Amino acid sequence: MTHPTPNPEKTAKRDEPELSFFGTPGMDRLAQMLLVMASELHVLRDRVRCMEFMLAEQGQLDIAALEHFQPNDAQAAALGRERDAFVSHLMEVLDGRAKSTSGRFPAHSLEPRS
Repeated sequence: MTHPTPNPEKTAKRDEPELSFFGTPGMDRLAQMLLVMASELHVLRDRVRCMEFMLAEQGQLDIAALEHFQPNDAQAAALGRERDAFVSHLMEVLDGRAKSTSGRFPAHSLEPRS
């Protein structure tokens, strides 16, 4: 699997000044992190609900069964890796590596770390 090249437009240079809205870089990063989370949450919730509606209408999904779903070991491990990748991407904001974000976190971040 090939990994996408990081977008230089979304990666801050260490010598670039950071935008400041709250007076301290830490507060600005926290605000950016919250906005990233809110954006990701909205997009994901919207897409998941649309898929649920479509699949239920096609008779391919029992929404009640979905509410009681328990992942098997392999599924739980995959969900855990994806959660860890998301948290890692989110924390990039706190140390100033992320200039701005939009959309999904990089696909290569889903790969297990060695």
